[in-house]
Amino acid sequence: MNQIARSNPRKEAHPLVAMLDETDEDQRRLRDLIHRFHSGRWPLFRCLGMRKVNGSIVEAVEWLRTSPPRYSVIYWQADGLGLSWVKARGRRHATAMLSAQT
Repeated sequence: MNQIARSNPRKEAHPLVAMLDETDEDQRRLRDLIHRFHSGRWPLFRCLGMRKVNGSIVEAVEWLRTSPPRYSVIYWQADGLGLSWVKARGRRHATAMLSAQT
């Protein structure tokens, strides 16, 4: 009748996030920040793709819980203390912007 809820195994937003070094405070902070925005009861972002550019992480995302759906490219600060984003016209535009990053 009453059962204990089973917890889901922890899923990373992207394999690139799993490669961050947990012993480095900045990378651990970055990993936690990315995980916070992609998980939980109401995640804010859905990852469309992710790249590492000059030590920082750049990600194409879909904003969840918005109508109509919105897309952006997120620039995560390497120290894990923030992020910035550029709006995209759609999913294809966001992934194309991500692919153009060098």
